[in-house]
Parts: sequence; structure tokens; C-alpha cells
Amino acid sequence: MKENNFSRRELYNLVWEQPISKLAKMFNIEPQSLKDICVENKIPLPNRGYWSKVRFKKKVVKTSLPKMENSLAHINLNSGSKTRKFRTDYHQRAYELEQRKELKFIVPGSISIYHPMVKSSKKLLEKIDDSKEKFKFWHVSQEKDILPIHTDKTLRTRALRFMNTLIQIVEAMGHNITFEYSRCHVEMFGQMTEINLRQKIYRIRDKDESEWGRESWKKSDKLEFQAGPSFRRKNWIDKDKRKLEEYLSEIIAWIEKDCKYWHDLRAQQAIEENKRLLQEQKLEAIKKEKELEEAKVAQLFTDAENWNRAVVVERYINEMEKQAILKNQMNPNTENYLAWAKKVIIRLNPLNDKFD
Repeated sequence: MKENNFSRRELYNLVWEQPISKLAKMFNIEPQSLKDICVENKIPLPNRGYWSKVRFKKKVVKTSLPKMENSLAHINLNSGSKTRKFRTDYHQRAYELEQRKELKFIVPGSISIYHPMVKSSKKLLEKIDDSKEKFKFWHVSQEKDILPIHTDKTLRTRALRFMNTLIQIVEAMGHNITFEYSRCHVEMFGQMTEINLRQKIYRIRDKDESEWGRESWKKSDKLEFQAGPSFRRKNWIDKDKRKLEEYLSEIIAWIEKDCKYWHDLRAQQAIEENKRLLQEQKLEAIKKEKELEEAKVAQLFTDAENWNRAVVVERYINEMEKQAILKNQMNPNTENYLAWAKKVIIRLNPLNDKFD
């Protein structure tokens, strides 16, 4: 098979002219392999929904091809070229997100205009700092939507800039920051992941003069970001060689993965629940049909028994009337009795109702 060699520009033009699935089939490679080659060579790909907009002739935005140092002269799609290795799938997703031009993962050194949510939280945090009544964050969060930023004043500005950037990225991806039960969450795919930003505090254990154990707490100059509930919380913290800001793409990718997991789980649970309800309805219908059949059979036996009784009684009454006439014993009492008995026979015989 002839090898497929392209420059970055040529491959960039191809992936924006046709969907990855069609191109992969054309070049006889896996769609994910083609996608990995593009990511490795920093070739931006159309966002979700792009081809739908093209099909309906709606306005679309084409991401320009970024410059790349030491880029290969040609990219061979059939050479089985090595792609970048990632520790986990969410690390790979973080790398993919970083290639999207509209998502700005660089936390700026200063911000003149904060996001409204950050601006509001900044004022509330200052109110807590300056409160003579010693307001606590928890008390304020019961009445106001306040971002979970737990730092002293020395780290506050940096924390606000970090949270401002995170919110802008989340919203640029089409998702939301929501508050529920006095807690802050990132909402994606209809599911929520709790978030928290705090100043790292270390517990120090030592002994007093009497050799009794004791512990104290010491504030550090490090920021720590937490995502998820307490029983499965994921943490990112400042390190000597890597600041929290550099983890931002990984944080977003992990939250996206977490929300997607619960979205898919809830969807599967809904499918299973629907199946269970349909099975219950089916069994209930079978049960009702069986009960109806049993009731019809029981009624059949009852009707047959009543018909047989009506026949016997009718024969008896006819014979009684015949004997009374032969023996010349017909009188008003006998006539009344016979008339009453014939009415009973009519009521007793089920065939009289069925063929009226």
C-alpha cells in the first residue's frame, strides 16, 4: 500500500474538510490513531457539533494551525509512528484540552475585571476578614453563593486569579458552576463535582517537656485544589517544580471524567430501571390476564351449575303443574307458587341473559 505522507498544513486542511471517521477509513487506520497523530503534532480538531453545523449550513469557527517548533517535514499516517504516552486517560484528555485555542489555561499574572462570581466572592471574603463579629465562611455560605476559597490574605489574590481562570474555562466548554447545599460544584453533563480551593495546612506532631504527645497546625504558602466528595477526593497541590496553576488542564480533565462517569452511570441506571419497569409491567399484564382467565373459567362453571339447577327446577315445576291439573288440585296458592317458581327459573338460568 502506498504510504500517506502529509505536511502539518496538509493534514490540518484534511481534518477540517472531512470528519476523522471518514479520513481514517480512507487511510485505512483507526480513528483514534489519526486523532492521536493530530494531537501529537498540535493540529487542532473540530469541536463537537462542528460537522452538524456544517451540514445545516450554520456559521462555524475554524481554529487556526498553531506554530510548532521542530515539527516534522512530513507526517506518515501508515508508519505506526509513536504517539505521546500518557499516565492515565484523563492526562491524555488534559493534553487534548490544552490544544484547544478557545480554552485559555494560562492563569494571568493580574486581572483587572473579575468574573462576576469571583468579584462577588471577593467582597464576601473581605467582609469575613474585616468582620468584628468574627463571621465564618460557613455562616456566610448558608445565605450567599460564595466560591470555596479558604486562604489568608497573602494567598488570596493568587487564589482568586486561579478560580477566575477555572470558571472561564468551564463556561467556555459549555458547562456551569453551581451551588447546592452551601457547597460549590462544577456541573457537566447534568452531573456535579464538588470543588474546593484552600491554603495547605500541615499538622505537626511533637512532644512537650513531659514527653506527652501533642499536635499543632502550621499554615504553608502552598495552594491546594480539591475535587469530588470527601470519600473519593482528588487533590492537586503546589510543588517546588510545579505550581497549582500548571495542573489546571488536568483538573478540568479529571472533573470532566468524573461528571461523565456519573452521567453514563445514571444513564445506564435509567436504562436498567426502564427495563425493570417494563418487565414488571409485562409480568403484571400476564398476571392480570391469568387472573381474568381464571375468573372466566370460574364463572363458566358457576353458569353451568346454575343452568343445570334451572333445568332441574324447571322440570320439577312443570311436573308439579301437570300433576296439579290432572288431580284437579290447582288453586290460587298453587298458581302463585308456580308463578313465583317460574320467575326464579328465569333468574337462575344464565342463558336467558346471554341471548336476550
